[in-house]
Amino acid sequence: MASDRFIWGTITTGAIIVLLVVLAQSPDSEVTESLWSSADEPDDLALVCLDHSELTRHDHVTLNIFIDGDQQTVLEGIGINSGVCNQEGATMHAVHTHNDKGTLHIELSDAGDVSLGVFFDIWGVHFDETGIFDHRVNETHEMRMHVFASGSQASEENRVTSFDDYLMQNGETIEVYYVEIQPAEGQ
Repeated sequence: MASDRFIWGTITTGAIIVLLVVLAQSPDSEVTESLWSSADEPDDLALVCLDHSELTRHDHVTLNIFIDGDQQTVLEGIGINSGVCNQEGATMHAVHTHNDKGTLHIELSDAGDVSLGVFFDIWGVHFDETGIFDHRVNETHEMRMHVFASGSQASEENRVTSFDDYLMQNGETIEVYYVEIQPAEGQ
């Protein structure tokens, strides 16, 4: 009886070990790492709340975002009544949207510059030279950013590389592209 129990215990233990080894080698068991996001470490200005009184700056910038050629919607209400800015009167962040047309409202009670990265921190999504949203620069894709006066178009002459550090100015259009890298001619 004791020898039967020992034999079956050994067989069961061996089967469990084999099963664990097989599961560990299975491609479905790979652990996916979560992507680092620039929004995990927001700029201090992204945490400032204000109302419409005594503003020293109230500018408008148009932001257009394209992922592999598809224009993305910059949502209405980003930076208004958020988890951070939701107190009586002070319900807006320094950069916010009132519609889904890509119009960013930049409002400050004290004079100062505002980088584009502040808006993405308020939105809670990743944006810098390494990528946008859950898309990252890699061997097949790159980031491009163009800044120009409203009414103009993106071109090599107005391409910038400062991404999240870019200081927004009233009346500008900013276009961000996550695109497939095109091989150079002759390759």
